[in-house]
Amino acid sequence: MINGRSQPSAAAPDSVTTSTYSNSSPLHPWLIPLLVALALFGLTGTAQAQSPQAALRAEYQTLRPKLLHNAFGVPIYVQSREQNDVLTAEVYGHVDYPLQRIEAALVEPAGWCSLLALNLNVKACAHQDNAGQPSLTLYMGRKFYQPPEKAYPLRYRFQTRTSTPEYFEETLFAPDGPLGTGDYRITLQAVSVPGGALIHILSSYRSSATSRLATRIYLATLGKGKIGFSTTGVDGNGKPRYVEGVRGAIERNAMRHYLALQAVLGTWTLPAKRRFEASLQRWFALTEHYQPQLHEMDQAEYLQAKRREHLNQQQLQDAQTIQHPDDEHQAKLSL
Repeated sequence: MINGRSQPSAAAPDSVTTSTYSNSSPLHPWLIPLLVALALFGLTGTAQAQSPQAALRAEYQTLRPKLLHNAFGVPIYVQSREQNDVLTAEVYGHVDYPLQRIEAALVEPAGWCSLLALNLNVKACAHQDNAGQPSLTLYMGRKFYQPPEKAYPLRYRFQTRTSTPEYFEETLFAPDGPLGTGDYRITLQAVSVPGGALIHILSSYRSSATSRLATRIYLATLGKGKIGFSTTGVDGNGKPRYVEGVRGAIERNAMRHYLALQAVLGTWTLPAKRRFEASLQRWFALTEHYQPQLHEMDQAEYLQAKRREHLNQQQLQDAQTIQHPDDEHQAKLSL
């Protein structure tokens, strides 16, 4: 066992390792301006009559034409939906890495921190092990550099984990969010397919009336004109017309997570002391392939901010403390 989690099984092909973790306490409330960034970190799956492994394999066969032929020239497929008070974004992608590497990279909470901290809005990630119940805290902030004490702690617990020689799945869960939002999940699925593995990241959270108002304000200001990855049709010149608004926002952030996983996997064989810097370089290069959707700053600014934030993260991890800004300090922060 590592941090209360079963390590990858080396048993027969039909063996399954599944872990379930207990609930954690409610989260501290957050400020409106970071609502959109925080909300985009939740992932959830849909119940299926067939096993998750079989369902993902079937999905791969259905999506193969879209993975092979799309406007981006790489094997990805992104979709999103807004239904009632639930917002969901999904990313499917074929990677040239074996399933065993994916599981090895994420077998410990520290691996998840290495992945999630590459995102612009994550100022630090610290993992904890409370009586065998692993969790991690994301310190969410603005896209430029911020110390963790000026960010917002979003605590996830590891809810379930399933592992077979051909399939891997992990779910992180945060019950509460700002302004009445909740049910944030991070679920990552991977199944072995010819030439590597199919990755599925599905992002979902439950909104509220107040949060929807805050989101509309964001989309009318800083988020205005930004696009996502799925299409709503073609324009007069026959070019794809990409989704905008809140669906575009959740697609962009789900895609940032997918590219972060690719960056971690692509640098996994390097010596440990070189992985962090190499993963920063790789993540930025991957996002620049999608400049209309994901470009926010130049490489030098991104690297400088992340290097400073990484030092802060190391200090947080060493101290094993979770910062909770008081309400007066929160009220002073704004986009």
